[in-house]
Amino acid sequence: MNALRSFEAAGRLNSLTLAAKELNVTQSAIAQQIRVLESFLGQKLFERDGRSLRLTLRARHYLVDVASCIGRLSDATEQMFDASDRHRIRVNTSSSFAHGWLLPQLGRFHVQHPSIEVELVSTPDMELERIDESSDVIIRRYTPELRRKGFASRPLLTNAAAAVCASGHPVLETLRTPSDLLRAPLLHYAGLPQVWQYWFHQAGVPVGETLRGFFYDEFALMLKAATSGLGICLAPRPVVRDEVANGHLTVLFPEVKLEGPPFYCLYREAPDDRPLAAFIAWLFDCAAAGHDRSAG
Repeated sequence: MNALRSFEAAGRLNSLTLAAKELNVTQSAIAQQIRVLESFLGQKLFERDGRSLRLTLRARHYLVDVASCIGRLSDATEQMFDASDRHRIRVNTSSSFAHGWLLPQLGRFHVQHPSIEVELVSTPDMELERIDESSDVIIRRYTPELRRKGFASRPLLTNAAAAVCASGHPVLETLRTPSDLLRAPLLHYAGLPQVWQYWFHQAGVPVGETLRGFFYDEFALMLKAATSGLGICLAPRPVVRDEVANGHLTVLFPEVKLEGPPFYCLYREAPDDRPLAAFIAWLFDCAAAGHDRSAG
């Protein structure tokens, strides 16, 4: 750690002398720590240019990552020493759910609970194994792999799929029945490659194994493509609720009902954690209110 701190200071300041002054050590100590790091990495980190010190090309990239890590460590340590009444809740969800449902409502939670900070972390749906117990709350479409030791699990939102496209898309003038979508530009999510086949089946439209259209590895990219007028996609109604309400997206053939795995909320079992309990209560109140509006 001392070697990394010495490297970061010298690289940022372009000077062993200034780095030594900042870290309150001798210049020779800084030089020694940098030699230790260079020996460990098996390569030079600095080049002399007259009297000035210059990072090598690879070292410049390395400095960005090292500085970021040291900064995060510093912030985390300050929070450990922070004696204020502020609390932080770490929430892991998909980027699409965060953008489409959670973020638009978080402002109201902060108004009600200004001393509770909510940190959002997104992990792709296809990498659920990366979600560990460092999060206090996990919100995902249910899969058997979603279980976590020490976490309670409750259904949060139903997951009915809606066919949506940009409200001004020219294809809207040609759609009369669900079968007309077979000739439309369909957008597919690689994580659920057969979902359009299921939708057509619910609509009573016979289809084959292959449908036209582009596939997207990330759901958020597919949804953005639909909003930008590139085609029609299937998306959970809760995720696109605000985009539909503000007129950016139009729901096509809402009578076609396709239910998917519901969104579940996993939260750390900590009866004495009042900030976490307040957030969970607010979260389920929002879900219930959204369900009532949808029903209306």
